[in-house]
Amino acid sequence: MNKLWSKGCEPHTLIEKFTIGNDRTLDLQLAKYDIQGSMAHIRMLQSIGLLTKDETEQLLPALQDILKTAEDGTFTIEDGVEDVHSQVELLLTRK
Repeated sequence: MNKLWSKGCEPHTLIEKFTIGNDRTLDLQLAKYDIQGSMAHIRMLQSIGLLTKDETEQLLPALQDILKTAEDGTFTIEDGVEDVHSQVELLLTRK
């Protein structure tokens, strides 16, 4: 799997063993909080003028739909998707 954080060299296997493992399981537990954070971030981006009201009004309901899947336990991280952040971005882009 291609790693988003890759810098062209592999870290020591003990470092990977310590930092990688149950990421997907933990990410699924954190998904709703990650989505809520994205929603807050979108509101902030609008407040400083980096997103328009129309863009915000498109993004927030889409994220709300994704949040419902995290709350009802149907949110999944697809094969080939790095983590919860990447999955949320993928789902948001699709919407």
